[in-house]
Amino acid sequence: MVDPGRRPTVKDVARAAGVSASTVSNVLHDHPYVTEEKRQRVTDAIERLGYAPSLVSRQLRAGRSQVLALAVPDITSPYFAHLAHVVIDEARRRSLTLFIDETGGGAAQERTIAEGYLSRGVTGVLFCPVELAPAELERLKSDVPTVLLGEYVPGGSFDHIAINSRRSAVEATEHLLSRGRRRPAFAGMRLDRQAGPAYERLRGVREALRATGVDVDADLVFDVADHSREEGARVARELVRRRSDCDALICAADLLAVGALSALREAGVAVPADIALLGWDDAPEVRYTAPPLTSIAHDMTGLAQQAIDAILARQADPTRPAEHLLVGHRLMVRESTGAG
Repeated sequence: MVDPGRRPTVKDVARAAGVSASTVSNVLHDHPYVTEEKRQRVTDAIERLGYAPSLVSRQLRAGRSQVLALAVPDITSPYFAHLAHVVIDEARRRSLTLFIDETGGGAAQERTIAEGYLSRGVTGVLFCPVELAPAELERLKSDVPTVLLGEYVPGGSFDHIAINSRRSAVEATEHLLSRGRRRPAFAGMRLDRQAGPAYERLRGVREALRATGVDVDADLVFDVADHSREEGARVARELVRRRSDCDALICAADLLAVGALSALREAGVAVPADIALLGWDDAPEVRYTAPPLTSIAHDMTGLAQQAIDAILARQADPTRPAEHLLVGHRLMVRESTGAG
C-alpha cells in the first residue's frame, strides 16, 4: 500500500509483486533473464499501483544531459556558500549541469526536494535537510537518486555523506583540556532534536569530558534557533549575565562563535584569557576575527566528489545498499583557544 499523495517507487512495486527491487529493474529494462511468471507479477503490480518510470530513468536512457540539484538551507551561510562552490566545480569538471536551491529550512520546500523535484528534469539531488524528521524523509523518498549531506538518518535508505561530528568534537574537546580548560559550555542544537551534527558534536564533547571524570553541566548546554551570529551573541550575553564560571564555549558552527566573540568583547570578557572559543566549518571569516578562531575544517572537496560519485553509482544501480560515508576533518588551532 502506497501512502496517498506519494508516487509509487520501484521498491513499492517489488513489495506488491513479491520480488526483489532488482527484478523490477530488470523488467523495466526488458532484460531477458526474468521468468514469465515474475515478469507478469511485476507488470500487474505496476498497473495496480499506477507506477511510472521516473523522469530520471527516461532521461538517462535517452542519453540526455544530467541536471543535478544542490539544496541548502541558507546560501548566505559561509559553510553552504563554500559547499556550493566546490560542488559547482566538481560538477563542471564532470560536464554536469548543477542548479542551487535554497530551502530557508522550511518544511514545505524540503518536502518538494525529498520527493525529487517531480517533473522538473532533475536527475540527482544533493540535499542538506534541517527541518524534516528522518521518518518523513523516508516516507517522501522518490526514485530520483538523492544524497543527504550532513544530516544522519539512523538505518535510513538514503546515501549519506558527512564529517564525523562526534569524533571531531572529541578532538576539539581534548584540545581544550590540553589548554587547561575544564568547564566548557556548548551552543548549537535545538534541545528538542536528538539527532543531527550538533547533537553528535555534543555527544563527542561529553565523551571527551567523561574520560576525565567530568561532564557538561546541563545549565551550560544552550538551545539555539539557528546557526547565526545573532544566536551566538545571545548565548554569550546569557553566559555573562549569569556570571558563569565556564572557561570555554564550544560552538557547533563558526557563525555562532563569531557572534559570541563580538558579544564577549562588548562585555569586556577576554578571549582566550577568560574564555576559550571554537567552532566548526573553518569559514574564511574566522581567520580574520580578533583573535582568529580555532575551528574544525571539513574536507569539502572530498565531500563534493563523494556526493556526486554516490549519485552516479545510484543511477547505475538503484538497488545497491545505502552508503553512509565520512570525509576527513582537521582541527585548525588559532589564538581563540590559546594557541602558542
